[in-house]
Amino acid sequence: MSNEAYVGMDLDKNGGLLIDAILEALREDNPRIETVDFNIYVKVKSPREMVLKRETVEEKLGRDWDINELQVYMSSYFGFIEEWDDDHLLIRWNG
Repeated sequence: MSNEAYVGMDLDKNGGLLIDAILEALREDNPRIETVDFNIYVKVKSPREMVLKRETVEEKLGRDWDINELQVYMSSYFGFIEEWDDDHLLIRWNG
């Protein structure tokens, strides 16, 4: 068992295609990402840090996307939100 600290978020699958695009973007931008599907939500985690880039989500979604819409579908997160602006979200473990 690893002692590595994980950060991540739980995403409500009611977001449909948007959640699919977010998951694809997270996988592309975070090579060590892990996901667990719990039917109504997806737990996404990564060791030490995770970045979600608006630009990558827009590429996967095929349209413009306001990163603040994430607040509707991110039911919880773990780690520390170090940065959240119009272009990206960075969750990091500072332990």
